Amino acid sequence: MTGTHTNFARALQSTISNLNYSEPVLRMPFAEPDAWTRYNEIRTFCEHTPRLALALVFPSELPVTLDDDLWVDQWIAEPVRFLVLPCNLFLKNAKGFPVLSKRVQALVVRFLKFSPQFVISAAAVEGEHPSGGLAAYHQYLRHLAKQQPELGIVDQFATGYHDYLQAPLQPLMDHLESATYEVFEQDPVKYRLYETAVEYALADRSHMDVIVLMVVGAGRGPLVDCSLRAASKLGANVRMYAVEKNPNAIVT
Repeated sequence: MTGTHTNFARALQSTISNLNYSEPVLRMPFAEPDAWTRYNEIRTFCEHTPRLALALVFPSELPVTLDDDLWVDQWIAEPVRFLVLPCNLFLKNAKGFPVLSKRVQALVVRFLKFSPQFVISAAAVEGEHPSGGLAAYHQYLRHLAKQQPELGIVDQFATGYHDYLQAPLQPLMDHLESATYEVFEQDPVKYRLYETAVEYALADRSHMDVIVLMVVGAGRGPLVDCSLRAASKLGANVRMYAVEKNPNAIVT
């Protein structure tokens, strides 16, 4: 890290430690070759504090030689809170309203699932896109966001938790809240594979008149449902036991 960057990072770290409720925003150029390296040096000096937000500033014209996918992949895992789009990055459609080129639009869309805030920057908005004024940029970006497919169930529940380490749960030691089970139950892959595994296990025991099934740690019951569905598919005669120590798992 150069002396200039070191001094800036030291001042920034001092500022963060003295702020109680505010978060500083670090503006970094999106398309400069060493921008991510500089950003990484600064946030490392600041001990990777989550209180340092990031604003990516797009240039008025993207370099032709820029590897778009590589560049976005480099920034996508960072806490990008703002995308700063200069007014002259937008093109003018037939009616004079601002729109983004397909290339820029594709880049912006990659960030939309993280719900960044947009900042439109210009020395003077008047004259760039006379139709609609400043509100036209807002309307266009809202339209762009609405065109994206809806988040899946898992992504909806994960919103707000991207790139955050979670404290491990201790279900044997603690009684988990009912809401925690609700989060678990949004995982479709887990329950589909569990049901398939039970089917295979029951098929291996098809010669038995009665098969005893025990779900130890049954939670609110979805694993029991999977087991019963598997038994129904095979026409197996099962005796089901569900064991759960947590009173919060009882759905009342």
